[in-house]
Amino acid sequence: MLQIFKNYKFTKEKSFYNELINIDNADGMYNVLDKLPNPDVLLRKTGKGIKTLRSLLSNYQVGTCVESRKAGVLSKKWRLDQGDCPDKEFEFWQDVFKYFDFHNFIENILETPLFGFVPFEIKYEKDGNYIVPLKAEAKPQEWFYFNQNGDLHFNTKSGNKLINTNSPKIIVAKHRANLLNPYGEALLSRCFWNVAFINGGMQFWSKFMEKYGMPFAIGKCDSSRPKEEKIALFTALKRMVQDAIAVIPTDGSVDLIEPNDKSGSSEVYENFIKKCENNISKVILGQTLTTDIGSSGSYAAANTHQQVREDLIQNDVRLCEKTCQDFINKVHAINFSDFDPPKFVIYDEEKIDQTLAERDNKLKTLGVKFTKTYIQKAYNLAEDDFQLDETVEENANFSDSADFENDFEKMEKVANNLKDVDAMFNPLLNPIITLFKETKNADECMERLAEVFPQMDTKKLEETLTKIIFIAELLGRAK
Repeated sequence: MLQIFKNYKFTKEKSFYNELINIDNADGMYNVLDKLPNPDVLLRKTGKGIKTLRSLLSNYQVGTCVESRKAGVLSKKWRLDQGDCPDKEFEFWQDVFKYFDFHNFIENILETPLFGFVPFEIKYEKDGNYIVPLKAEAKPQEWFYFNQNGDLHFNTKSGNKLINTNSPKIIVAKHRANLLNPYGEALLSRCFWNVAFINGGMQFWSKFMEKYGMPFAIGKCDSSRPKEEKIALFTALKRMVQDAIAVIPTDGSVDLIEPNDKSGSSEVYENFIKKCENNISKVILGQTLTTDIGSSGSYAAANTHQQVREDLIQNDVRLCEKTCQDFINKVHAINFSDFDPPKFVIYDEEKIDQTLAERDNKLKTLGVKFTKTYIQKAYNLAEDDFQLDETVEENANFSDSADFENDFEKMEKVANNLKDVDAMFNPLLNPIITLFKETKNADECMERLAEVFPQMDTKKLEETLTKIIFIAELLGRAK
């Protein structure tokens, strides 16, 4: 230990347990009003409320991204880990776990990153000696506000009411809240202008398509015609655009002129809207390729973007675990004197690695014995989840297997009953042997080999070699 710490003596002052630095005595902070306005830049500058952010969920891109992010958590499983919780208390929680709607609870918790905070009220019911939770109901953010100390208040008809967030009745989930912003950070606020630009862009784009997506109808008539007839022709052409029917004078004509190529102008609207859509995807999902692969996406890039999405999902998992654990702690405290509640865990359902399983199966066939420790690590199994079958292990050892000894004797008989190797192969190789005898040198042999090869029964030769090699390999392994 450093000498400076050895000589250091700490004296507890009277103010040791008091907060020295707070917002009330900070320079530049004036507590004129008890109510702290939401410091969100968009809500402050536009004068909009939470209802405006809520309306953004009806946008197709925002809705798709929100559903994708929520699905990343809701598709997982959750459980209660007993830990040090006594058996009787854990049985209480197992009963609660059966009927309490954690799925709906978690789905509402996932609204927290979108709006910054979500207040919940827990509804209870008396059941014998226990007070059991029935429902965790999310309340609209519009009903609440925070003061400068971060205390939650409820806007009632008769006035403002301070809410005790430490009460077992109340739980407040927050997203990146701090001393300056107890309301938390709302991701939907970053999507507001992109949604506004998408709606405006779609409106201009539809007008552009209506204007330049169809041919122009141009009517011609003699200049000596009276003004009334010209107006009648103009009205007929306007109707013709919708009904394709027009009545014109006998000396008049109508020409349909295709507009010049306006695809470049059309792409301006398309690219602008696509940019806004990608911005929304980045805000909510952190990337774009999991919602729109586009024309230039690649497998590697999509995997990278998926990893970014997984990181955000893990953040949501931690938020849900923390909020659910807060709920469990409060319910446990009002029912039991000791404080050893179970732990709420969200997890992925493990899938067996097929490649690893196939490899281990092949190694086991060759006689490899796996330890219990290896099985636990490789397949993520608990020690009491499985047992090694000693009978299978013994039978896997060929030298100790009585059944294999019988098979070994049978294979030896088969090998002994095989004809003499020369007698087997001479008829098959006879054309080659004859060629070797007739030719004088290697060059001549190679020239005539192509003529002799078609005369050989290669199929029968291959079958005979396969049988001999198979029996030889088995006998070799057994010995």
